[in-house]
Formats: sequence, structure tokens, C-alpha cells
Amino acid sequence: MNKNFFKKFKYYIKRPVDVFRCIFEDYPSKLKRMDYDDYWIDKAPFKFSGRYPVFAEIIEENSTLFDIGCGNGATLKFLIEKKNIRGEGVDISHEAIKVARSKGIEAFVADIGTPEFQITKEYDYIIISEVLEHISNPEDVMEKVKGKFNKMLIVSIPNIGHYMHRLRLLFGHFPIQWAFHPSEHLRFWTVKDFKKWVSDLGFKIFGMRTHSGVPFLRKCMPSLFADSIVFLLKVKKN
Repeated sequence: MNKNFFKKFKYYIKRPVDVFRCIFEDYPSKLKRMDYDDYWIDKAPFKFSGRYPVFAEIIEENSTLFDIGCGNGATLKFLIEKKNIRGEGVDISHEAIKVARSKGIEAFVADIGTPEFQITKEYDYIIISEVLEHISNPEDVMEKVKGKFNKMLIVSIPNIGHYMHRLRLLFGHFPIQWAFHPSEHLRFWTVKDFKKWVSDLGFKIFGMRTHSGVPFLRKCMPSLFADSIVFLLKVKKN
């Protein structure tokens, strides 16, 4: 029996306990107040995310890329190593950017949620990965990326319609989508809501990928069984 079998076996044995905890347990915040420098001090080590290989499958080699909300630069570093991209990033946290630069990543500090933030260059790809839910006016960011990517806009969001979130609501608890403080996430989307939202903003979805959630089922029923979705977007033509 191969490693993949044991990995899946372990997943299904452990899963009922995880589901029970997710539905019924309370989650105390780890920060007294939401501060993204404190947030990234705790998350500073480069941790692998299942989103990275999805991005690598989509992005062509030697492309240019802008990572909005790049954090500590882990996404960019992965794509530089795997696809030889020429990338740069932006994040609100000085601590995160400090780590990114220490790894040789070109990145700068800015608050993407302010009117002053502008994208001054054009890129082959723009990535906004698990970021839009953290800002109060993501519509402004989506408007600013128009005309700034030549091939694709790649957006990853957590799915509030995941079955565990639905069950948590059923039993009287609000879904937990945060890691350190409840105010991390300011906006929430189901798959259907996000599709309507980006369409109203003038974008067309021409692809969708899943990387986490219930194996097998997340691909055939992502709105219910995928806890994070990667959307491939282009601007609608008039």
C-alpha cells in the first residue's frame, strides 16, 4: 500500500473529530487586537500552502507577476523557484515585508485598502490570494487591477458555504474563518455569491480550482465541500 492510501486513511479516521471540534468548540483569539505586524510575527516562517501548486499549474514560465497582499513572500518565492517568474509584491505589514526581502523577494509596504494605493505597472498575472476578505472595500482593489494584467487575474478566497460552516450556523455558532483574531475577515462569500459579485464588477470567470476540503467531493461539489477556491478571471469585453 502506498503513502497516499495511508494519508487518506488517516484523514478519514481523524476527520470526524475535527468536524465535531469545528462545529461545537469556541476559538479564543490569539491577539488582543488585530494588528498585521503582530499577525505576521506569528506567521513569519515560510509555510507551504496547497494553493501554491495550483498557481504553478496556471502560470506560464518566465512570466511577470504582482502579488497583492503578498505577506512574507512565500507565494512569490515558490513561483520563482518553480516557474522562474519575475515577481514583486505588496503588503500592509512591515514585519511581513521584512521577511520577504530577507528571502530576496522584491516587495514593498502599502495599504491596498486606501484610495492612495495604485498599481503603476502592468504584469502578465496578478494574484490576490486569501486577501480580499481582509479588507472592507475589496471592490476598490478589483477596480484598480483592471488593465494591469495581460493574461489573468488569479483570486483565492475562503468559502463560507463549506459544509462545516453551514453546520456551525445550524447549531447556533458563527463560522470560524480566522486564525488569530475574529476581525481578520471583514467580507464573506459563498461560491455563488462570489461569482455574482465578480460578474457585477465586470469580470468573467473562465476557470475554477480547488485545493483543500473533502477529497474527491471538493471537485464535483466545490460550493459545499471545498473550503477555499481559486478563481481565474479576465475582464469582460464590452
